[in-house]
Amino acid sequence: MTITTEQKVGLFFIVALIILALIIELVENWDPFRKQNAYYTHFNSAIGLKVGDPVRMAGVEVGKIDKISIDGTRVRVDLKVDETTQIRTDSIARIRQMNLLGGQFLGLDFGSEANTVLPPDSGIISEEGTNIDELITSLDKNQKEMFGKFNNLAIKIENGEGVLGMLMSDDALADELKSTFNSLSRIASTLSDSNAANDLVQTLANLNKLSEGLRKGEGTLGRLMTDEELYVNVNNTFVDLSAVAKKINEGEGLLAKLISEEDQVYADLQKTMASLRIIAGKIESGEGTLGKLVNDPSLYYDAKTTLNKVEKAADGLTDSGTISALGTVVGT
Repeated sequence: MTITTEQKVGLFFIVALIILALIIELVENWDPFRKQNAYYTHFNSAIGLKVGDPVRMAGVEVGKIDKISIDGTRVRVDLKVDETTQIRTDSIARIRQMNLLGGQFLGLDFGSEANTVLPPDSGIISEEGTNIDELITSLDKNQKEMFGKFNNLAIKIENGEGVLGMLMSDDALADELKSTFNSLSRIASTLSDSNAANDLVQTLANLNKLSEGLRKGEGTLGRLMTDEELYVNVNNTFVDLSAVAKKINEGEGLLAKLISEEDQVYADLQKTMASLRIIAGKIESGEGTLGKLVNDPSLYYDAKTTLNKVEKAADGLTDSGTISALGTVVGT
């Protein structure tokens, strides 16, 4: 069977496609025109990370993972990055998640510009992160603990422990609680039907008005809150009163003696009142000059007549005083 030229060309095209697919599959990362530098780092665990995963710096892909191997008790990850990528001595490598659905990459940070750039084939500082396996393990552990607590709570409620357990098992307590809620409902209904709400609103309005007046300095209390001079004067007054009270407590001054020697003062006051009663009795009985003045009307009238005469004599002296004086001068 003779193969035509068209069949040869088609067969060659198919073989070329197969070879190209094999090259793409087997030499995925081969790029003869791309210059790269090799580095490595170590992790305690590299779960989910595989050869060919991207290496990114600040989210920008700068290379790929070339090899993953065991190096002693740690996992060694070899990577290649573009020649223009500057990895500094304090740059840190971390295994990061692409998204919640899976996929990982090796993330690098810039490091400090004050530090030098790592030469190729150097080791990069690594920092362990929480991988998806650890997250699932932690979630499973927390879930077990949570369901265990719920199970213990359900057992306690079933055994009648606690308030909720008593409500579930004690019918009398449930009835009392129901009665209490009914009473509260009736009280709320009564309040809503009465003017209590309006009174409360009015009270709050009055309080608001009062506070506004205090803020503006109205009234004595408002002035005390806003007038600094008045506040100082009141404060000084209280200070003075405190000093006076201190002196009284220490026994200084007449008032302190009156308070501290109250028995002696009371006795002296009794003696004085007794003496006044004796004097008043003598006056009432007509004894002495003051008693005669009070009880003898004739003495009163004589005294009045005498005063009238003295007044007239004084008037006469006033009228003749000038003439007498002039006569005395002329005679001299």
